[in-house]
Amino acid sequence: MIGTRSIDRRYLYGLFFLWPFLGFMSAVANYNSKDAKRIVYLFVIYYGFSYVIGNQFMDSSTYIDRFLYNGTLPFSELFKLVGGLYSSEDTVDIVEPLISFIVSRFTNHHSFLFAAYAALFGYFYLKSINLLYEDYRLNSGWNAKIFLVFFVCILSVNTINGVRMWTAAWVFFYGAYHVVLYKDKRYIILSLAACLVHWSYITANAVLIGYMLAGNKNIIYIPLALASFVVPNILTPYLGSVSVSGSIQNRVNNYTNQEYIQGVSEHAQHEPWFITLGNEMIFYYLVVAITIIYLYNRKKSLPAEKNLFSFILLFISFVNFGGGIPSLGNRFKMIFLLFGTLYVFLFSLRMHDRKIHPLTITGLFPMALYVAVQFRIGSEVINSWLFLPGLGLAVFAPGISLAELLFY
Repeated sequence: MIGTRSIDRRYLYGLFFLWPFLGFMSAVANYNSKDAKRIVYLFVIYYGFSYVIGNQFMDSSTYIDRFLYNGTLPFSELFKLVGGLYSSEDTVDIVEPLISFIVSRFTNHHSFLFAAYAALFGYFYLKSINLLYEDYRLNSGWNAKIFLVFFVCILSVNTINGVRMWTAAWVFFYGAYHVVLYKDKRYIILSLAACLVHWSYITANAVLIGYMLAGNKNIIYIPLALASFVVPNILTPYLGSVSVSGSIQNRVNNYTNQEYIQGVSEHAQHEPWFITLGNEMIFYYLVVAITIIYLYNRKKSLPAEKNLFSFILLFISFVNFGGGIPSLGNRFKMIFLLFGTLYVFLFSLRMHDRKIHPLTITGLFPMALYVAVQFRIGSEVINSWLFLPGLGLAVFAPGISLAELLFY
């Protein structure tokens, strides 16, 4: 979303209805207008509407099974769903089951379910992007543009296969952005709301609240962050003994179970090398880039950047120490990527030279590899008809994933 030109609204909407993808690209090129932002949001929903269900082992298949089952339940089950918030044996995350139940009252077609998922995901996804875009408009340049585009690609809409975790990620990011950078404590309510989308954000919010209470105590955070690289995973044995109530305890037990951890680790060993390499390269690139920026720019840093750096130190400590639990460290490493990229992006806004900065050049390959890997994974659920003319074609035509066309 990097365009700064203006365009006629009738042209935008007309183009979207005739050729949604072309309308989307035109909106991206003219993203400064409100109508362009609406077109992009509509395309995100349309993407969800045309979502291709992958293999039966994907989370999306489980969501559909629950959705179809919800359609057989009486309306009175809604009150049990809401009343059992974080205490029922069946319900841990209230938002996704609530959406599934409500949509099931009107249809049993999964396209509407994933359109609803995409609408919620897209709202916080685009709101977060807009935070960076508004800064980019005032200080545009190649360096900032590259990091903005990468930020957009870190957790794009194709991740709605895991809609609970990654929707919660954007809810948490948007709330924490205001809490950390500008000390606006009102947004802690929003970041806490991420727990209603995925229960595990209780831990991320604990880190955020800890930062709010302690402030920018780098004299503590820096040794803590360094220690997390030297002796990672030390929280793993203790998290398994955490005692909470209701169905959250069941989830904690499941995620900290040694058999589960071992199973996930063995599965990760069989992942293609480029997936592991892509994730590791971008992680350590951002760690190095953030360190360099802090060492050479700390005297010129704005208060918001200083706040963000301190929070990143605390959060990366949490990620590393909890790395032994795949559903904790590995997943929340994505949140670090968001905040880490934000930190580098804020620095890039001051790179007024038209040339690409050496720090940016160094990151081109890690960023490109990461985006390529995410595209390959996402291609399993991206509908090929999405790119052809005609609004609705991607919905009514038999779904053909990009992966089927490009890789099989």
